[in-house]
Amino acid sequence: MKRIHAIAATSIILSIFQVGCTSSAQAVDEEQEVMAVLTTFVHAFENGDLDVMEASFADNSSSFPRAIMSNGFESQIQTSNYKRVRGLLPEMRDLIAGWREGAAGPPYMSLDPRDLEVMMFTNAAVVTFHLENGRSLSRRTFVLAKENDSWKIVHLHPSNVVGSE
Repeated sequence: MKRIHAIAATSIILSIFQVGCTSSAQAVDEEQEVMAVLTTFVHAFENGDLDVMEASFADNSSSFPRAIMSNGFESQIQTSNYKRVRGLLPEMRDLIAGWREGAAGPPYMSLDPRDLEVMMFTNAAVVTFHLENGRSLSRRTFVLAKENDSWKIVHLHPSNVVGSE
């Protein structure tokens, strides 16, 4: 009888361990899928590919326009310019249009995300990173959700901080 209990206990422990391993492997796969969406978006931005950028966003996504914090801000701030918008930011479209007019071709820029952090949840992920350029520190937060077995960006929040000289 003791042997049956020992075998049953061992089976239960192995089952729990196997489920834990499957969950860990699944979590790694999910994080890789999230990173693939983000990497695709970043490369599309560098190359000015609006179609790929838009395909990275969910239909009901939102974004906050980029805010720049600086001690030397010279113009009046119009708060209406910083309210939430649906989908891809209009300022991103304008920036890419300017690149296409003034540059020979893609890539138009090279981004080097630093301090990347991915926080995974059941059907959501939050990804944050920094972009550094001299006195400027760009901060990016992406929220992604899994819908119909694919990850999409549901929110983007960019902001920049410009340091004092």
